[in-house]
Amino acid sequence: MGTKSIRHIVEGTLATYLSAQTVLSGITFLTGDSAATQTLPKAVVLVDSARAPGDLPEGLGNYACSVRITVFSNADDTTLADHRARCAALSGNMRDLTSIQAAFVSSGDATCYDVTIGSEDEGVDERSWATSFGFDLLVVLPPA
Repeated sequence: MGTKSIRHIVEGTLATYLSAQTVLSGITFLTGDSAATQTLPKAVVLVDSARAPGDLPEGLGNYACSVRITVFSNADDTTLADHRARCAALSGNMRDLTSIQAAFVSSGDATCYDVTIGSEDEGVDERSWATSFGFDLLVVLPPA
């Protein structure tokens, strides 16, 4: 689709997919370019990079997307155990390749072929918990 970038497609599809998961209810999912008022708990879905995969031809709509999803919880009203439970739920949903592929089919903008789990990094701010997940997605845009 020529009106959307692959980054917007991947961010939007994953944010919509994760927002629909009942185990993640209460978390607001935002895309990297969202201007929405940000309250906690929230998660930001950001495509850090989109590049042609090394083993597939360039210029055919194939993309290896590095995705970072960061979950933020308010440390004043959320225990670390509760924050980690949210993170475990997010990680579990990102391991469900069949459901993620179905979300891309529903969007109609691209096809997802694979999700590779990367890193999980935890941090703490003065008043919040933050955990960042890294994923690689192999997606293909339909021919124009």
